[in-house]
Amino acid sequence: MKTIFALAFALATSAHAAGTDELWEVTSQMNIPGMPAGMGAQKHQVCTEKGDAKKAMQSRGSEKCKMTDFKQSGNKVNITMQCPDGTASIENTYNAAHTEYNGTVKMTSNRGDMTMTMAGRKVGTCDAQAAKSERDAKTAAMVQQGQKNQAQANAMIAKSNDMQMAECQAAVDTMQMQRLGMYARCDQSGGACQTMLSNEQAKPVATKCIASQAEFCKRYQTMDGFLRTKGDEQGAKTCKVTTAQVKATHCPRAAQTENLPFLARFCPAEAKPIAAAHCAGRSYTSRVKDKYTEFCGAFVAKRDLDDEEKPAQKKDAKAQITESVTQGVTQGVNKIKGLFGK
Repeated sequence: MKTIFALAFALATSAHAAGTDELWEVTSQMNIPGMPAGMGAQKHQVCTEKGDAKKAMQSRGSEKCKMTDFKQSGNKVNITMQCPDGTASIENTYNAAHTEYNGTVKMTSNRGDMTMTMAGRKVGTCDAQAAKSERDAKTAAMVQQGQKNQAQANAMIAKSNDMQMAECQAAVDTMQMQRLGMYARCDQSGGACQTMLSNEQAKPVATKCIASQAEFCKRYQTMDGFLRTKGDEQGAKTCKVTTAQVKATHCPRAAQTENLPFLARFCPAEAKPIAAAHCAGRSYTSRVKDKYTEFCGAFVAKRDLDDEEKPAQKKDAKAQITESVTQGVTQGVNKIKGLFGK
């Protein structure tokens, strides 16, 4: 629609030029159905070269718009223009001295209808060629600045994308699921990951991070990957497995290959025979180290930790035993009383 309104200004300020370039002050406002009346009110000055209205419109509108009808009768001018935005009907009425006018532009397009009202008055003379050169220079500077701003924005987006993709790769390299960000929970994001894939700017990051999440889950289910995550339960949920499944898969193999770190942390049953053979009577203050030193330390620490987590369970078991003994004694006493008829 900007094209239509620009042509309307050209028409309004170039009709009936009297051989000298004229400076017009134009006031305009738009009216769109459903929007507040008079929105977008503007006032600005336009320098127009001499020439009749039809010639001015043809010269200024040939690039994007085509004039399909032109009528001029007395002080009234009616023009119909066909532009990429739609169809515009322009009507301007001048005073007898052609120093003032009132006009309307009615635009019809697939975006809806719009009406712009205009009022203009001649306020002096000007050099249209100089004004055009100045206007073109300003336009070129604005375009250049716009391109510069766009380049800077693109560079910032690219830098941000690179950082996010590097972070997703780091999630795999370090087996730290949280570094995947939202892509660690694509199945719980309400379609956010797919939305990112459909966005041209976000697509490179989404593609990389979704692939990183898949690689993370693949590694999570290996002995090395599972060990590096320390058996993280959230990682198991992300990868749709359980820690028990991973342990059941790898503990037997870890025992066969003596993967001591994995056994010490996750496989107490498989680790126990090795601990009995190599950890009993070991002095942990000795400077002499062997391949079982760290294993034995980790095994003992894990056992102690498990023991600390079980006092409540032990207490409950003791209470159950006490209750059972009490019930047995009570029943025996009752039977003896029965023998004596008591």
